[in-house]
This record gives sequence, C-alpha cells and structure tokens, in this order.
Amino acid sequence: MKLSELMSKRVICVSDGKDIGFVSDAILTKELRIICIIVCMRRKGLARFCPFLFEPECEKISVDAIVNIGCDVILIKRES
Repeated sequence: MKLSELMSKRVICVSDGKDIGFVSDAILTKELRIICIIVCMRRKGLARFCPFLFEPECEKISVDAIVNIGCDVILIKRES
C-alpha cells in the first residue's frame, strides 16, 4: 500500500470510537517498512479558523496498534 493511499484514510480508535484524524506521515526503516504512522488530530475552536497561528497536534501510532485497515478507515487500539 502506498503512503498516498494511507493519507486518504481516517484513523479511528476501536476502544472509544473517537475519530482521531488523518494520516499525515509515516516513519520508515532502512528497508522501507513502516514503523509507525503520524496522525494529525482535528483542530478545535480558534485553531480551526486560524490554523496558521497554532501548531498541529500530531500523534505517533505504532504499526502494532493497528487493528484493521479498511477501504476508507484505519482502526487502531490505543491504551487509555
């Protein structure tokens, strides 16, 4: 699967059903295998209307946390 295909998918947590955001980047090994994906979370409040004033909130998610990759969604399980 290409990174561009991953970036078009929503990331959703299985345990609470929360929509985390979209894949924005990936960290690779020297063998070009994905170690983790970087997901930028949805902006809320003033950051949504003035995104240039705020840094994006991003989270690294390990490949081991991915439960399933569907046609438009990536399901993950994270520890709360």
